[in-house]
Amino acid sequence: MPLYEYICEACGHEFEEIQKFSDKPIKKCPSCGKSKAERKVSQAAFHLKGGGWYKDGYSASGSSESKKSAPTENKPKADKKTTTS
Repeated sequence: MPLYEYICEACGHEFEEIQKFSDKPIKKCPSCGKSKAERKVSQAAFHLKGGGWYKDGYSASGSSESKKSAPTENKPKADKKTTTS
């Protein structure tokens, strides 16, 4: 169940509620009791845990291969003088 943030327009009290997706938004402020509470738009707070999940979307093994495939510096070869007889 998601955690929703609310703010009361009457007294400025901010609070959080765990609700189902299907639940209606809370209108009554638990601090002042007025029906002025509004749901805030906030950043989603979730964290992927367990094997197979990566924060940046790439596995550790994939990053080492990208280092291997990185272009190397091409140094000019020393000119070899050829002698003709």
